[in-house]
Amino acid sequence: MFACMARKPRVEFEGAFYHVIVRGNQRQKIFRDDRDRLYYLKRVEHYRQRYQFSIYAYVLMSNHVHFLLETRKTPLSKILQGIQFTYTQYYNRRYGTVGHLFQGRYKAILCDRDAYLLELVRYIHLNPARLKHPEELATYRWSSHGAYLGRKGSVVIDTTLVLNQLGNSTSQAYKAYRKFIDEGRGLGHDDRYYQAVDQRFLGDEKFIGQIAERAPMSEIRPGGRKLGFEKLLPAVAQVHGCGVSNLTAAGRQRAWAKARAQLAYLARDWCAMKAIEIARRLHAYSVQFGQAFRRIPASCSGDCGRGSERSDAGVFLLA
Repeated sequence: MFACMARKPRVEFEGAFYHVIVRGNQRQKIFRDDRDRLYYLKRVEHYRQRYQFSIYAYVLMSNHVHFLLETRKTPLSKILQGIQFTYTQYYNRRYGTVGHLFQGRYKAILCDRDAYLLELVRYIHLNPARLKHPEELATYRWSSHGAYLGRKGSVVIDTTLVLNQLGNSTSQAYKAYRKFIDEGRGLGHDDRYYQAVDQRFLGDEKFIGQIAERAPMSEIRPGGRKLGFEKLLPAVAQVHGCGVSNLTAAGRQRAWAKARAQLAYLARDWCAMKAIEIARRLHAYSVQFGQAFRRIPASCSGDCGRGSERSDAGVFLLA
């Protein structure tokens, strides 16, 4: 069976550190007043206690929420499902509405905690100050900013890692934190925190390698497992209406260039094959596939899978 895989699967494991962005459906407001915000935070704290995950930062905006959190044994998907579902029930009861309140797919970027913890805490806490009509952080109640200054809030925040990096004593750390926040006020929106590798990871190659060691293969590879080239080859041939020999024969094979390029990309991504091995299987030079590897993922738009040929990169095997 073939279908379009629009998004990569979540990568979840114990100790994963995420920057999560939850948005209102069609950008609608998800909080109408302070009562809504308080109830939402109560749900967050309820599930934090239930599932024992750590929250390093959060901010509630009118139509979206940011979290910086680290999971334990309970996966992120279950945590978010509990929070969002119970809040939606409350919201629909209170306002007499029906249907989805939140965007169907929240954004969860798996981050290198050692490299990005401090910067992400500051970036999240400065959200209210980046509004068209900025909020004063000192009086803004709907973030974890106050927790880093010793104030208690509706949600228990793990401030230890950040404050320990900023000072040897509590008072010194609070002072350094204030300075750190003030230094970031003029930075504005920063695309770096959204430009994730493979749309899921924020970190260098070493960090990506660490994820591969810790995460189940079912979350790294499409279709729930690593595929063998012997299974992928006839599948791609079937989709493109050609024989296996058309894809593996030596020579230019111009008629099947797109099919061969797609096969090369999927063999690397799904079968974890190196370019030199793919080239050997397809009787080609490995340098030929450099352009294909860059081009094919971007070619899959919202039209993936339309038509009988299905020649874009949206053709995937779901056995």
